[in-house]
Amino acid sequence: MINLFKKKEQKQDNLEFTWKPEPINKKGKETINDMSLIRAMYEDFILTKTGFLVAGIEISGVNLELLNNEEQRYIFETFNTFLINTLGDNSNECQQWLDTTSPVDMEKYILSYKKRYLTENNPARKRLIASYIYDLQNRTNRNEMNTKRHILIIKEKINDKSIATLESTALSLNDKVRHYIARIEDSFEQYDVQAKKLFSDEMVDLLKNQINFNGK
Repeated sequence: MINLFKKKEQKQDNLEFTWKPEPINKKGKETINDMSLIRAMYEDFILTKTGFLVAGIEISGVNLELLNNEEQRYIFETFNTFLINTLGDNSNECQQWLDTTSPVDMEKYILSYKKRYLTENNPARKRLIASYIYDLQNRTNRNEMNTKRHILIIKEKINDKSIATLESTALSLNDKVRHYIARIEDSFEQYDVQAKKLFSDEMVDLLKNQINFNGK
């Protein structure tokens, strides 16, 4: 975090977040970094140039097609209640719900097959395992194996650029994340909905996928 935040004894004017996105240059010379709101990663959060810490919560889905009309109505009413409780009239909360398609990470699965291939002595089974590896690698390279992900994005305002404020904001956002996870899982307990905080590497992968799904 060197040079990202200043010591508290500096003038308050210098500690304010004043960055604003510039209009896109018609010549197309801006880089992604020039146009991006993202400044850095701090712990498991995204630090924005506008003075926010941003967290991601991944939530398992509910297959509505398997539910009857009454069960579907209950799901929507429960979700509506959750929104009212977290985004009520007296709340300054801001949420973003992101449904995104991401490539399935098959690296560990393929690696396990490669280990089996190396230890397999039966020629027929060895050829069969090799065919599995070949098929999985081709499907992965063509991005044919994807999964639907449901992400809740929440944020917390950083009042100034001091290290102390950054640390206290991170603690506050961590508490908020835990509160949201508990509320979501309690609300949808009968449908076994699970929620988890995204770690820094998962947040980075999510951002990369939004910018370039093919990874090429």
